[in-house]
Amino acid sequence: MKRRTAYGESPNLGDVLNQLKKEKGFTFNTNQCGAINYGLCNNVDVLRYADPAYSGAHMMEIFKAASEGLDVHWLMDPEMSAAKARELRLGLEAGLDIEILADPELPITNLQWLRRAMTKGIDITAHPEFKGGITTIIKKYNQLCNKDNKQKSSRCTLRIMKVQEELCEMVVEYDDPGQLEQAIDLINDQKLDKVQRIKDKLYEMDILVSGKRAMVPVEKETYFEVLDH
Repeated sequence: MKRRTAYGESPNLGDVLNQLKKEKGFTFNTNQCGAINYGLCNNVDVLRYADPAYSGAHMMEIFKAASEGLDVHWLMDPEMSAAKARELRLGLEAGLDIEILADPELPITNLQWLRRAMTKGIDITAHPEFKGGITTIIKKYNQLCNKDNKQKSSRCTLRIMKVQEELCEMVVEYDDPGQLEQAIDLINDQKLDKVQRIKDKLYEMDILVSGKRAMVPVEKETYFEVLDH
Protein backbone atom coordinates (compact mmCIF):
# COMPACT_ATOMS: atom_id res chain seq x y z
CA MET A 1 0.00 0.00 0.00
CA LYS A 2 1.36 3.40 -0.98
CA ARG A 3 1.81 6.00 1.73
CA ARG A 4 2.54 9.69 1.49
CA THR A 5 6.18 10.48 2.13
CA ALA A 6 7.49 13.81 3.39
CA TYR A 7 10.61 14.91 1.50
CA GLY A 8 13.18 17.36 2.74
CA GLU A 9 14.71 19.83 0.34
CA SER A 10 17.18 18.22 -2.01
CA PRO A 11 20.71 19.65 -1.60
CA ASN A 12 20.82 19.94 -5.39
CA LEU A 13 17.63 22.00 -5.75
CA GLY A 14 19.30 25.42 -5.77
CA ASP A 15 21.97 24.32 -8.25
CA VAL A 16 19.38 22.79 -10.58
CA LEU A 17 17.17 25.89 -10.50
CA ASN A 18 20.20 28.08 -11.26
CA GLN A 19 21.21 25.80 -14.13
CA LEU A 20 17.72 25.87 -15.63
CA LYS A 21 17.65 29.67 -15.39
CA LYS A 22 21.12 30.05 -16.90
CA GLU A 23 20.72 27.54 -19.74
CA LYS A 24 17.04 27.95 -20.61
CA GLY A 25 15.95 31.17 -18.93
CA PHE A 26 13.43 29.24 -16.83
CA THR A 27 12.11 30.54 -13.53
CA PHE A 28 9.58 28.70 -11.39
CA ASN A 29 6.96 29.47 -8.78
CA THR A 30 6.81 27.81 -5.36
CA ASN A 31 4.62 24.89 -6.47
CA GLN A 32 6.81 24.20 -9.48
CA CYS A 33 9.92 24.28 -7.29
CA GLY A 34 8.22 21.79 -4.97
CA ALA A 35 7.62 19.45 -7.91
CA ILE A 36 11.26 19.77 -9.04
CA ASN A 37 12.39 19.01 -5.50
CA TYR A 38 10.19 15.88 -5.53
CA GLY A 39 11.79 14.82 -8.81
CA LEU A 40 15.29 15.27 -7.44
CA CYS A 41 14.44 13.28 -4.31
CA ASN A 42 13.20 10.46 -6.56
CA ASN A 43 16.20 10.46 -8.93
CA VAL A 44 14.28 11.88 -11.89
CA ASP A 45 16.17 13.67 -14.68
CA VAL A 46 14.44 16.97 -13.89
CA LEU A 47 16.57 18.91 -16.36
CA ARG A 48 14.85 16.93 -19.09
CA TYR A 49 11.28 17.54 -17.96
CA ALA A 50 11.18 20.74 -15.87
CA ASP A 51 9.45 23.55 -17.74
CA PRO A 52 7.46 26.56 -16.41
CA ALA A 53 4.87 25.79 -19.11
CA TYR A 54 3.59 23.08 -16.75
CA SER A 55 1.84 23.84 -13.48
CA GLY A 56 3.45 22.51 -10.34
CA ALA A 57 0.75 19.81 -10.05
CA HIS A 58 1.23 18.79 -13.70
CA MET A 59 5.00 18.59 -13.30
CA MET A 60 4.51 16.48 -10.19
CA GLU A 61 2.52 13.94 -12.23
CA ILE A 62 5.28 13.83 -14.85
CA PHE A 63 7.95 13.29 -12.20
CA LYS A 64 5.87 10.61 -10.47
CA ALA A 65 5.48 8.75 -13.76
CA ALA A 66 9.17 9.13 -14.60
CA SER A 67 10.20 7.89 -11.15
CA GLU A 68 8.20 4.72 -11.78
CA GLY A 69 9.70 4.15 -15.22
CA LEU A 70 6.43 4.86 -17.04
CA ASP A 71 6.06 6.32 -20.54
CA VAL A 72 5.78 10.02 -19.68
CA HIS A 73 5.25 11.23 -23.24
CA TRP A 74 1.49 10.78 -22.71
CA LEU A 75 1.65 13.46 -20.01
CA MET A 76 3.82 16.00 -21.82
CA ASP A 77 1.15 18.25 -23.37
CA PRO A 78 1.40 21.62 -21.54
CA GLU A 79 -2.26 22.29 -22.42
CA MET A 80 -3.33 19.22 -20.43
CA SER A 81 -4.74 19.82 -16.96
CA ALA A 82 -3.01 18.32 -13.96
CA ALA A 83 -6.16 16.30 -13.24
CA LYS A 84 -5.99 14.68 -16.68
CA ALA A 85 -2.28 14.04 -16.28
CA ARG A 86 -3.03 12.28 -12.99
CA GLU A 87 -5.66 10.04 -14.61
CA LEU A 88 -3.27 9.08 -17.39
CA ARG A 89 -0.54 8.31 -14.84
CA LEU A 90 -2.93 6.11 -12.87
CA GLY A 91 -3.81 4.33 -16.11
CA LEU A 92 -0.14 3.75 -16.87
CA GLU A 93 0.42 2.46 -13.34
CA ALA A 94 -2.41 -0.02 -13.89
CA GLY A 95 -0.78 -1.24 -17.11
CA LEU A 96 -3.55 0.11 -19.36
CA ASP A 97 -3.25 1.06 -23.02
CA ILE A 98 -4.10 4.70 -22.42
CA GLU A 99 -4.04 5.97 -26.01
CA ILE A 100 -7.85 6.16 -26.08
CA LEU A 101 -7.78 8.10 -22.78
CA ALA A 102 -5.28 10.67 -24.07
CA ASP A 103 -7.88 12.36 -26.31
CA PRO A 104 -7.54 16.09 -25.44
CA GLU A 105 -11.26 16.59 -26.13
CA LEU A 106 -12.27 14.05 -23.46
CA PRO A 107 -13.82 15.76 -20.39
CA ILE A 108 -12.07 14.94 -17.13
CA THR A 109 -15.13 13.26 -15.58
CA ASN A 110 -15.54 11.00 -18.61
CA LEU A 111 -11.83 10.22 -18.48
CA GLN A 112 -12.05 9.22 -14.82
CA TRP A 113 -14.89 6.78 -15.45
CA LEU A 114 -13.33 5.34 -18.61
CA ARG A 115 -10.07 4.75 -16.77
CA ARG A 116 -11.99 3.13 -13.92
CA ALA A 117 -13.84 0.85 -16.37
CA MET A 118 -10.60 -0.19 -18.07
CA THR A 119 -9.06 -0.94 -14.68
CA LYS A 120 -12.00 -3.28 -14.09
CA GLY A 121 -11.05 -5.12 -17.29
CA ILE A 122 -13.87 -3.68 -19.38
CA ASP A 123 -13.16 -3.24 -23.11
CA ILE A 124 -14.61 0.25 -23.53
CA THR A 125 -14.21 0.07 -27.32
CA ALA A 126 -16.76 -2.77 -27.40
CA HIS A 127 -19.51 -0.61 -25.90
CA PRO A 128 -20.67 2.54 -27.75
CA GLU A 129 -22.15 3.88 -24.51
CA PHE A 130 -18.63 4.74 -23.35
CA LYS A 131 -18.47 7.33 -26.13
CA GLY A 132 -21.59 9.08 -24.81
CA GLY A 133 -22.25 11.53 -22.04
CA ILE A 134 -21.22 10.96 -18.44
CA THR A 135 -24.66 9.72 -17.34
CA THR A 136 -24.65 7.08 -20.08
CA ILE A 137 -21.09 6.08 -19.20
CA ILE A 138 -21.86 5.63 -15.49
CA LYS A 139 -25.03 3.66 -16.23
CA LYS A 140 -23.14 1.29 -18.55
CA TYR A 141 -20.29 0.95 -16.06
CA ASN A 142 -22.71 0.00 -13.28
CA GLN A 143 -24.52 -2.40 -15.56
CA LEU A 144 -21.33 -4.19 -16.61
CA CYS A 145 -20.13 -4.33 -13.01
CA ASN A 146 -23.54 -5.75 -12.04
CA LYS A 147 -24.23 -2.78 -9.78
CA ASP A 148 -27.66 -1.91 -11.20
CA ASN A 149 -29.33 -5.25 -10.52
CA LYS A 150 -27.29 -6.62 -7.64
CA GLN A 151 -29.29 -6.79 -4.43
CA LYS A 152 -27.35 -5.14 -1.65
CA SER A 153 -27.87 -6.73 1.74
CA SER A 154 -27.16 -3.75 3.99
CA ARG A 155 -27.15 0.02 4.02
CA CYS A 156 -25.64 2.61 6.31
CA THR A 157 -24.61 6.26 6.29
CA LEU A 158 -20.93 7.21 6.33
CA ARG A 159 -19.79 10.58 7.65
CA ILE A 160 -16.56 12.07 6.26
CA MET A 161 -14.73 14.75 8.26
CA LYS A 162 -12.05 16.88 6.59
CA VAL A 163 -9.57 19.27 8.16
CA GLN A 164 -10.86 22.83 7.72
CA GLU A 165 -12.66 21.76 4.59
CA GLU A 166 -16.08 20.18 4.73
CA LEU A 167 -18.43 17.68 6.30
CA CYS A 168 -20.03 15.35 3.79
CA GLU A 169 -22.39 12.46 4.47
CA MET A 170 -23.00 9.80 1.82
CA VAL A 171 -25.28 6.79 1.77
CA VAL A 172 -23.52 3.61 0.62
CA GLU A 173 -24.65 0.06 -0.11
CA TYR A 174 -22.41 -2.91 0.59
CA ASP A 175 -22.46 -6.70 0.73
CA ASP A 176 -20.88 -7.34 4.12
CA PRO A 177 -19.51 -5.30 7.05
CA GLY A 178 -15.97 -6.62 6.53
CA GLN A 179 -15.99 -5.26 2.98
CA LEU A 180 -17.06 -1.85 4.29
CA GLU A 181 -14.49 -1.82 7.12
CA GLN A 182 -11.70 -2.74 4.68
CA ALA A 183 -12.67 0.13 2.37
CA ILE A 184 -12.78 2.62 5.25
CA ASP A 185 -9.38 1.45 6.53
CA LEU A 186 -7.86 1.93 3.05
CA ILE A 187 -9.37 5.38 2.62
CA ASN A 188 -8.26 6.55 6.06
CA ASP A 189 -4.77 5.06 5.63
CA GLN A 190 -4.31 6.77 2.26
CA LYS A 191 -5.73 10.00 3.72
CA LEU A 192 -7.76 10.74 0.59
CA ASP A 193 -8.64 14.42 0.74
CA LYS A 194 -11.21 14.78 -2.04
CA VAL A 195 -14.78 13.51 -1.80
CA GLN A 196 -14.68 12.40 -5.45
CA ARG A 197 -11.53 10.36 -4.77
CA ILE A 198 -13.26 8.74 -1.79
CA LYS A 199 -16.26 7.88 -3.98
CA ASP A 200 -13.88 6.47 -6.61
CA LYS A 201 -12.20 4.23 -4.04
CA LEU A 202 -15.58 3.00 -2.77
CA TYR A 203 -16.63 2.14 -6.33
CA GLU A 204 -13.36 0.29 -6.89
CA MET A 205 -14.14 -1.86 -3.84
CA ASP A 206 -17.72 -2.58 -5.03
CA ILE A 207 -19.41 -0.26 -2.55
CA LEU A 208 -22.15 1.77 -4.23
CA VAL A 209 -22.60 5.44 -3.31
CA SER A 210 -26.31 6.08 -3.69
CA GLY A 211 -26.67 9.50 -2.07
CA LYS A 212 -24.59 12.47 -0.89
CA ARG A 213 -25.51 15.56 1.13
CA ALA A 214 -24.16 19.06 0.62
CA MET A 215 -20.77 20.14 2.01
CA VAL A 216 -20.58 22.28 5.15
CA PRO A 217 -17.41 23.78 6.70
CA VAL A 218 -15.88 21.97 9.65
CA GLU A 219 -12.57 21.82 11.51
CA LYS A 220 -10.44 19.24 13.35
CA GLU A 221 -9.05 16.00 11.87
CA THR A 222 -10.11 13.81 8.97
CA TYR A 223 -11.83 10.54 9.80
CA PHE A 224 -14.68 8.21 8.89
CA GLU A 225 -17.41 7.08 11.23
CA VAL A 226 -20.46 4.85 10.73
CA LEU A 227 -23.59 6.66 11.86
CA ASP A 228 -26.03 3.77 11.66
CA HIS A 229 -26.56 0.28 10.25
